[in-house]
Amino acid sequence: MESMDEKILEWKQQIKAGEAPPPAKEMLSQQEVSASIMEGALHTKYGSMEFEEILIPEYALSTRLPKGFALMPEPIARAKYPFESRPKYIYSDPAYDTSLGFQYTPQPLQDDEVEAAKDAMLDMMTKFQPSNDWIDNGVTQVNDKTIGYLLFLSPALDGKVFNLVYLTAWRGKGLVCNFNCREQERRIWKPIAMGLMESLKEIRK
Repeated sequence: MESMDEKILEWKQQIKAGEAPPPAKEMLSQQEVSASIMEGALHTKYGSMEFEEILIPEYALSTRLPKGFALMPEPIARAKYPFESRPKYIYSDPAYDTSLGFQYTPQPLQDDEVEAAKDAMLDMMTKFQPSNDWIDNGVTQVNDKTIGYLLFLSPALDGKVFNLVYLTAWRGKGLVCNFNCREQERRIWKPIAMGLMESLKEIRK
């Protein structure tokens, strides 16, 4: 049986060869994609991707991730994020070029401050990262929490990177999550990334 590691890599090879299937959102609504992720599998006529719940006890959170994603090895993380403020927990695919990171911020944050914090982050990134191509930003409600999100393309040595950055108030602090993938794979991953954002849940004791 083909493993999920192999299936993810196969999808990536299809994209590089120009044989990529249409994006999930062209086949399913975002609501359907998100529901499929929560149910554990996203099925299309081009194939399936399975998802599983992962827990980060230190942050008291759970989220869905594609099967085959695993914690990025520290040497790879240091090379890809050459700064001390890189996410503490980074989960990636086997090729290490699609990932989702989680990081607490030191600043306190309450739910009713999330939208202002998102706007401040947007202003700061627009000022200090002028080469970013902005796609969208907004605020949504997920599991009784306000989540602010930013969608943009950032430059890289070998092209552009698609980013979904989302933040929320988490036990009195700010929690920042960053999904990224190659721009060429954006059509495939964007609706999946939004679904992963909508799977974020607090572990309540």
